[in-house]
Amino acid sequence: MSINFDEIKAGAKDIFDKAAAKANEAIDYSKTQLDRGQLRAKIKEEYCKLGKICYDMHECGDDRTGEMKQVIGIIKGLKTKLEEADSAVNAKKTKECKFCGTANDAVSVYCSKCGEKL
Repeated sequence: MSINFDEIKAGAKDIFDKAAAKANEAIDYSKTQLDRGQLRAKIKEEYCKLGKICYDMHECGDDRTGEMKQVIGIIKGLKTKLEEADSAVNAKKTKECKFCGTANDAVSVYCSKCGEKL
């Protein structure tokens, strides 16, 4: 019985590559989640700015409509980025079976409908 170290090495490399890919997926997911939280915080901050502008306009009677429009534009841009980040997260929550087309949980190894390896 001889041991083929090349096969063992190739198998270990394959396992390591798969583990590294999964780790990278987890890191990307975490970064996206962090980005989403930061975007939500920035949106709240811009809403506070907008509220302060409105309050100051009411108190002082100054016309700061231009500033309001600028802040509203910033909020719209941030909301668009948040929607994109949400879509990216939701896309990673499912994995489609290449054999039957069924959507499966992203962590699934086998298709829940046909049993094919994902």
